[in-house]
Amino acid sequence: MSDQKRKLEKAIIPPLAYYLIRATNFSYRLEVEGWQQAKEKLDKQESLVFSCWHGKLWVPSYFLKDLGIYALSSLSRDGSYMAQVLKKMGWRTVRGSSSRGASRSLLELYRKLKKGESTAITPDGPTGPPHQVKPGIIFLQEKAGSYLVPIGVEARWKKNFNSWDSFLLPLPFSKTALVFAEPFKFKAGLEMEEKEKILKEKMTEVNKRAAELVKK
Repeated sequence: MSDQKRKLEKAIIPPLAYYLIRATNFSYRLEVEGWQQAKEKLDKQESLVFSCWHGKLWVPSYFLKDLGIYALSSLSRDGSYMAQVLKKMGWRTVRGSSSRGASRSLLELYRKLKKGESTAITPDGPTGPPHQVKPGIIFLQEKAGSYLVPIGVEARWKKNFNSWDSFLLPLPFSKTALVFAEPFKFKAGLEMEEKEKILKEKMTEVNKRAAELVKK
């Protein structure tokens, strides 16, 4: 790809993506459940780790705008574009991935959490398998002493893309639900497999609840 084409993409893609996220989310008939408990902890500067499946980021990325929450953005060109979009929405980003820059980025997130900041992580990202919890999010949350907050999303009118994560795009004006679980920490003495199972169960519960809300 030529330098001129890269510059053109950089000038067009992030603003277009931001406009699409803003315009579609503004149109949704959004029902939110469970947000108050998480908001109270944010207001008290108690660090939170929001957990959302990779394929369901469209709505929470906009709802959580302007809160200064940290997101992990990959080192790829697409990651660079996403970092620009998130910054425009009032997020803060740490660049890194599961393969390149992982140790540095996780250490940086850990330091932010210890200072009372919050982050949002996809437990099945960045490449899947879909809806399978990886240990990284739990390791980070426990080391920092943060609370985990599973997020569920569903829409009545939607498009699921043919991608590894079946990315969910609620269609304009769709009734859409965003559900936050009660912030929690794991009990002491649990093995990592048990923690992964618990988090997956809670993720399943909030997404099931979101599906129930959009049917009403």
